[in-house]
Amino acid sequence: MSKEIDDLILELVDNGGGARSDDDDDGIDEYGPDLYKDEEDRRRLLALPEVERERILSERSEERQRNLERLEVRKLLNDGRREDTTRRSTRAKGSGTSRALNELTRRREEKHKSRSKRGRRSPTPERKRTRYSDESAGEASEIEEEDEYYAETKAKKRTPTLEEMQSIVLRRYQLEKWLYAPYFDRTVTDAYVRIYIGDDSKTRSSVYRLCKVIDIVDWHKTYKISESTACKKALLLKHGSAERAFTMDIVSNHSLSQQEYTRFINTLEAEHVSLPDIEEVEHKAKDIEKAATYVLSDKEVSEMIKRKQQVAGRTINASMEQAVLLSKLEHARSMQDDQMAQEIQRELDLLKEVLDSDKPKQTRNELPRVATEQSTQQVKVEREREREAQRHRNDMQQRMKKLKDMKDGIAPMVHYLPLYRKVADELGVHFSCNT
Repeated sequence: MSKEIDDLILELVDNGGGARSDDDDDGIDEYGPDLYKDEEDRRRLLALPEVERERILSERSEERQRNLERLEVRKLLNDGRREDTTRRSTRAKGSGTSRALNELTRRREEKHKSRSKRGRRSPTPERKRTRYSDESAGEASEIEEEDEYYAETKAKKRTPTLEEMQSIVLRRYQLEKWLYAPYFDRTVTDAYVRIYIGDDSKTRSSVYRLCKVIDIVDWHKTYKISESTACKKALLLKHGSAERAFTMDIVSNHSLSQQEYTRFINTLEAEHVSLPDIEEVEHKAKDIEKAATYVLSDKEVSEMIKRKQQVAGRTINASMEQAVLLSKLEHARSMQDDQMAQEIQRELDLLKEVLDSDKPKQTRNELPRVATEQSTQQVKVEREREREAQRHRNDMQQRMKKLKDMKDGIAPMVHYLPLYRKVADELGVHFSCNT
C-alpha cells in the first residue's frame, strides 16, 4: 500500500509543473553557478538590454529552485521505500540529507516502531485485518504530516517578495532621525539600504544597489547627512560577497525597484551567498517598528543633544535650536500629533537645562565684585551689545533676502514664517514674504 501511495505522489510531483522527461534531473546543472550555460550563452545575454537579461536570469533561477524542490520530495519518498527494508542502516548513511529530511525520516521511524509493537500481538485473522487497515490509515496520515512539515519549513525559509523586502529597507531620513538614538545600532544592523553608486554611462540615469548593513563603524572625518545633521559614523555594507564601508549621505530616500531586487538575488546566487528568508525579514521588521514607536526618556533626549553637540564640534546656537524645535512643535500640533508634540516639548525643556548648565554660576560673595566691574566697563558693554545687535540685523537681512529668492523651496517652509516674523520684530527688521 505504501509503495502505491509513494508512486502516486511521485507521479504528481513529476507532473506538477507540466510534462517532464527522464532527463530533467540533469537539467538542474544545465546552468553554471552564475546561471549561464556557457561562454556563448553569456555573450548572448550580455548583449541584451539589462532588463531583458535580468528577467531571463530570474526565470532560470526560479526553474532551478523548482527542480531542486522536486528532487527533494522524490528523494524523501525513495528513502521511505528503502526504509521499509533497511530502516536504520539506510538512515545511518543518510547524513548528507538536509535538516528537514532528517526530521521527516525520524518521524517515519517512530511510525514504524509503533506499528511493529502492534504487530507482535497474536496474529488472529480479525487482528490481521485491523492491523492492515490501521497501517493503511497510518501511511496516509504519515504522508499528510510530512507534507505539512515540509510546507511549513519551506514557508519559513522562502525568499521574501519585493513588497515584504521593502519593510526592512531603511531610508536616509530614518537614519538621520535615529542617528543619535540609543537604539540606532541594533535597529540598523541586519537591515538593508539602497545606495547610490553613480550614473549609467548610456542612459545617464542614477544607479542604485541594494545592500545589507553588517555593522556600524566609525568614519575618519565628520560629514553631513543633511544640512542640519553632522555625523562621524558609516555603514559597513554587503552586496553579494563584497563588503565595504559607505557614508549615510548616499543612502536613498526612495523605494526599491523590482529590477534592483532581482539583480540583488541573482548576485547572491551567483556568488554562493545565502539568500534572505521571510523569517529574518519578519524579525527585522519588528525591530524597525519598535524603533518607530519608541518613546525617549528625558535622560535619553539629553544624552542625544550632548552627542550631537560633540560631533558638531561646537555648542549649538540656542536661538537656532529653539527655532527648529518650535517650528516642529507647531507642525506637530497642526497635525494633532500629541505624542510628537510632547516629545518636542521635552526636547525644548531639556535644551534649556543643558544650555543653562553651561552658563557660569555666580556666588553671593562674587556679586559685589561683578557689580564693580560692570560699573567700570558699562560703556564697553553697551558698545559691544550695539555691535552684536547690528551684526544680528545684517545677518537676518541676508537670511530674509535668501528666503525671498527661494521660489521653488518656499512652500515646504511656510510653517516657519511666523517664527521668522517674530525674530525679525525682535531685531527691529522689516520682514515680508509673499507665498
